[in-house]
Amino acid sequence: MGSGRSETVRAICGIDPKSGGKIYINGEEVSIQSPKQAAEHGICYLSEDRNGEGLIPQRSIIGNTVLDSLEKYEEGLALSDRRMLMDTVEYNRRLKTKYADPHAPVSSLSGGNAQKVIIARWLIRDCPIFIFDEPTKGIDVGAKDEIYQIIADIVKAGHSVILISSETEELLNNCDRLIVLCEGRIRGELSIQEATQERIMFYATGGDNEENN
Repeated sequence: MGSGRSETVRAICGIDPKSGGKIYINGEEVSIQSPKQAAEHGICYLSEDRNGEGLIPQRSIIGNTVLDSLEKYEEGLALSDRRMLMDTVEYNRRLKTKYADPHAPVSSLSGGNAQKVIIARWLIRDCPIFIFDEPTKGIDVGAKDEIYQIIADIVKAGHSVILISSETEELLNNCDRLIVLCEGRIRGELSIQEATQERIMFYATGGDNEENN
């Protein structure tokens, strides 16, 4: 808490204002002033506040799954209910989302299944960059392993993933490279081969890498 990790990616995604810095994607500088622009540049952000920012609880599982790709389902002046249903069923089947009725409100789902709905939404959009902020927060142990496997599969499919977590074990088991922040500053950068819980905590509690001074 207070490291500035969520604030950093929220600024990158245009959710919070930036005071400075530049954003590069594939070596090209881009300007992002809103979440819509972030999505247009292929960045999807899965907030740690799943219910407050990630989902519209009163909407159906279908409505939440297709929320960011509605233009894909346009047929004249209306949206194709059939195609939205088909994609909802197909993408959630791939993620093994458990639900009784795709027309049911998304609030009826467990935390793990609700998280899968959000992931399905961005897979439909086919964003190349996924930012997961505390993706297993409020999720039971069994569902955590499923989320980890989904993240691994997203990477294998050629997408990039930024994983934000306060659980060092989660980072060590799922990341290739770690950047540790404290009080809004980068304190250290570690390859997974050199990363340990002790080194992560050293930087996270204010220890400084001389290269970053």
